[in-house]
Amino acid sequence: MYNTFFYIIIPYLCVAVFITGIVYGITRGRLAISAPATGFFEKRKLFWGITAWHYAIVIILTGHLLGFLFPKAVMNILSGYKIMFAAEALAFGLGLAAFLGTVILLFRRITEKTVSKNSNFADYFILIILLIQVILGLSTAANYRWGINWYASHMSGYLKSLITFAPDVSYAAGMPGVVTAHIVTGFLILAVLPFTRLMHLVFVPVGYFFRKPQQIIFHK
Repeated sequence: MYNTFFYIIIPYLCVAVFITGIVYGITRGRLAISAPATGFFEKRKLFWGITAWHYAIVIILTGHLLGFLFPKAVMNILSGYKIMFAAEALAFGLGLAAFLGTVILLFRRITEKTVSKNSNFADYFILIILLIQVILGLSTAANYRWGINWYASHMSGYLKSLITFAPDVSYAAGMPGVVTAHIVTGFLILAVLPFTRLMHLVFVPVGYFFRKPQQIIFHK
C-alpha cells in the first residue's frame, strides 16, 4: 500500500491537477496566464537569486531528462569512477547554487516591503516547496552515492512505466525515505506549477513579441 500510494496514486493525481491547471489557464485567456513581475520593485537580490536558480535548475533538469531518455548511454558514459565522481560533484555544486538562489528569492520576497505587498500565498508556497525539493536532492546526493547511475538504471524505468499507464513500482520499491520524498515533492511541484508565477515554464509567451506596446501605471 505504501508503494502504491506514493509511487502510483500521488503521481497520477498530480499530473491530473497539472493538466486541469493548464486547461483552466488556457480557457481563461492570455492575460490570465501572465505572471506578474516584481522586478520593478527590487532588482539586485532578484538578479543574484534568479541567475543562480535558473542556471542551476536548467542544467539539473537537463541531466534528469537525459537520464530518463537515454539511460543506457548515460550509464555507459559515466561507467568510469573519475567521470562519475566529477558528474556527482558537478550535480551537488549545482544543487548548492539552486539552494542559494531559492533562499535569496525567498528572503527577498519576505523582507522587501514592495515585493511582499505584491505577493500572494502561491508565491511563497512555490518558493518553500522548491527549497524543500532542493534540500531533499542535496540530502540524497550527500547520503547515497552514485545517484545519477541508479536514477538512470531504476527511476527512468519507473517513470516510463507511469507514462505507458503500466506502473511498475518494483523499480522504486525499497528506496530510502528521502528519495521517496524527493520524488513525491517533484510531482507536487508539477501539480501546482500552472497556478504560480512559474507558469511561464508551461506557457511560452510567443505572442508577447507581436503584441502592441503596453503602458504600466503605478498608483501610490
